[in-house]
Amino acid sequence: MVRRVGEAEWVAPMPPRLGARFGRLSAAIVAFALVGSAFLLAGCGSRPVSGSSAGPVAYVATVAGRADPGNTLALLDTSTSKALRSVTTGSLPAAMAGTPDGAHLLVADMGDNQLTEVTMSTGKVTRRLTVGLEPDAVAVSPDGSVALVANFGDNTITPVSLPSFKAGPPIPVGHQPVAVTISPNGKRAVVANYQDGTVTPIGLPRLLPMAPLPAGPEPDAVLIGPDNSTALVADFETTAVTAIDLSAMTVRKIIPVAGNPTGIALWKSTMIAYVSGGNSVTPLDLLHLDAGTPFPVGTTAQALALADNGRTAWVCGGNATLVPVNLVSGAIGKAVNVGGQPTAVVIPAPPTTRTPPGAGS
Repeated sequence: MVRRVGEAEWVAPMPPRLGARFGRLSAAIVAFALVGSAFLLAGCGSRPVSGSSAGPVAYVATVAGRADPGNTLALLDTSTSKALRSVTTGSLPAAMAGTPDGAHLLVADMGDNQLTEVTMSTGKVTRRLTVGLEPDAVAVSPDGSVALVANFGDNTITPVSLPSFKAGPPIPVGHQPVAVTISPNGKRAVVANYQDGTVTPIGLPRLLPMAPLPAGPEPDAVLIGPDNSTALVADFETTAVTAIDLSAMTVRKIIPVAGNPTGIALWKSTMIAYVSGGNSVTPLDLLHLDAGTPFPVGTTAQALALADNGRTAWVCGGNATLVPVNLVSGAIGKAVNVGGQPTAVVIPAPPTTRTPPGAGS
């Protein structure tokens, strides 16, 4: 998604194929500058060896774009707000997803056309796998049996069997897939196709794509609610979230939100989702499909992940920071400098079993 691979404010427009995706983030940053200036992506948190951590760890993609892609993720101890040592992955890390057992982090490296597996207990790369062109999003099924990688450059999804880490045949979807999510029951995935203005449902475990559904001109983030039948699709252009009934394959409601939405997060099976966009985070009541009062962030909100049992949102800010927002009181905590252009954040689940370093499973 655009929020995942960004540019600094002064970067010139990108070539045509990537221009829409990269330019959207720049537009959001510039819009915030004109108006008021001078990121399941949630979990209890793993504790990697790549730095001394007292609590849940946030992994942050801070790439600046094609001109300066970088190859590392910034790490932050969310309990102390202290930076940890970075983790080296591959070129242009664009998105991350943790495995349910908390053992591994899967990173979509857009510049290498690869999916990289990082063992979180050591902070080291375990395996690399070639996927499609310009992988831009990744999701892992709740049972940990498959990862789905959205390939922005060739309009496909690469299914990756876990723990074998083997790629299956590519699944055709719409143009420029920038987000993918899997339902809590593991029976369906939904892909956001940015250029088409659609989403493509995929039946699991057979990996069968269904007919695309309209979801706004620029869908850039997607989440399936705890009912397993409602997809929430953030549309950057219309500043709205489209709720889609996946049982009837129809639009239930279009929900206006604050700012151009860039990400959606939900804490486990709760009924309130949170949408980053503009310079705030907007709560969404999933029962009534209504937006609540936005929480200001103090900078552009590019992505978010939830921690502290869903009481805190860690938001990728447009000023090289990760910003904690108390979702109970609305208080903004002290921003932590992570460098670069933060465009994606994930707080993986804690380990459930001990995995020997390098085991790769």
